[in-house]
Amino acid sequence: MKDSRRIDRCLEHVKCGRIIVHLLVILFGVSTWIGVNGIFIELPLLVNVTPEGWNLPAYIVIVAQSANVGPVIYAFLYKSKCQPNETLCILCLLCSQILATGLLIFFYDKTIIIGTKKYSLILLISVFFNALVGCFSSVLFMPYLRNFDHVYIVSYFVGEGLSGVLPSIVALIQGVGERETCDILTNTTKIISLNAPDLKFSGKYYFLFLALVLVLSLVAFIVLRYSSFVQMNRSLRHNLLTQIKVDYSKRNEPDITVNAFRNNNVDHALAKESDNASGVSFIKTNSVSSFRKTYLYTLIGICCFFSNGFLPSIQSYSCLPYGHLAYQLAIVCTQFINPLSCFLILWIMVSDIRIINFLSLTCLIAGCYVTYAALLSPTPPLQKSVVGVGLIIFSWTILMGVVSYLKLVILSLLKHISSSKALFNVGLVMQIGSAAGAIISFVLINFTDCFEMYNFCSV
Repeated sequence: MKDSRRIDRCLEHVKCGRIIVHLLVILFGVSTWIGVNGIFIELPLLVNVTPEGWNLPAYIVIVAQSANVGPVIYAFLYKSKCQPNETLCILCLLCSQILATGLLIFFYDKTIIIGTKKYSLILLISVFFNALVGCFSSVLFMPYLRNFDHVYIVSYFVGEGLSGVLPSIVALIQGVGERETCDILTNTTKIISLNAPDLKFSGKYYFLFLALVLVLSLVAFIVLRYSSFVQMNRSLRHNLLTQIKVDYSKRNEPDITVNAFRNNNVDHALAKESDNASGVSFIKTNSVSSFRKTYLYTLIGICCFFSNGFLPSIQSYSCLPYGHLAYQLAIVCTQFINPLSCFLILWIMVSDIRIINFLSLTCLIAGCYVTYAALLSPTPPLQKSVVGVGLIIFSWTILMGVVSYLKLVILSLLKHISSSKALFNVGLVMQIGSAAGAIISFVLINFTDCFEMYNFCSV
């Protein structure tokens, strides 16, 4: 009876500890893209107050992807004998991100003249250092979680999703979705700026919120890395069953039989909890061909090409012709759908290649429509109708939601069917795909006539 109570207490302690670790991992994951996402969410206003105008998203994406120079150097060192300290690198990255976001509190609306043109140089520099953390997340932050149970990968991606949700909530409270108005008599356009009286608070406090969240993320990582509670919880879960078996072995034969049955139930419960959380316990390494592995690597690279590189660059051309409110809603909805897709994988995990292909086809259809709308900018289809506004918002939401789910499914599968370095290899593929998409979109926007814009007033 005492042994039974002791087992229950140990299991309860493990469960409570796992919840705390889940929350810490989520908060750690928030740091990855909250800086870049936060700037993107302010774009409906920033495109009107910066000299880059509608091209600002393309500039932000190319600057963000240029931060891949950091992971490239790290990957080179990783493959060589000179491997940098993971913990120290993560701490330095998080601290630099906090400083970069802190600069935006005071200089988010400042411009610098280079040659004869004005540029939002401080904003772009901040984007670079914020994106440096995001780019490293695939090859450093995510592989760091190999020290934890695989179930925490889902929590990490939930945190990445929340990196867009939290700024979206603050932006909605701020009132970023307000439309611009037209002054017909003077034939001028009144643009809402980040300090307009219609806003609840200025951009300074918006970026201050982002900086405070990043400080919390830094604290969360320090706790994960150095807290004795987290280390004890990890070791306790792995050693609990072994300790119980040793304790039971000291009893007489009948008790061993009964308690062995109890121990098997505990073992099965723990295994079932882990399997349900990951959803991939049925994946066997030997059952997957090398061709399927290559296909999954290619597919996740293509997903990142569009979702992280190409499509964010053209979102302003795709949505702004329908109005600033449509642009803001499209951004907010895509940010909210991301963590929901990550939560979905806790209950619905697919491994059938036919379902994966169907999800890929859904992304292709939605991606083709938003790209088609961007190519026809500034007069996309159904521009003046509510149906057109709803369709463009729905397309962006479905596109980013399915892509987020698909990437996590592929990542979970590859983690279980590949070697111990799978997370690092997948991270490289994801960053290569994202960088390629950013470069191609930047060239098309700035050096071709594929995407056009002009100043107009929303109706």
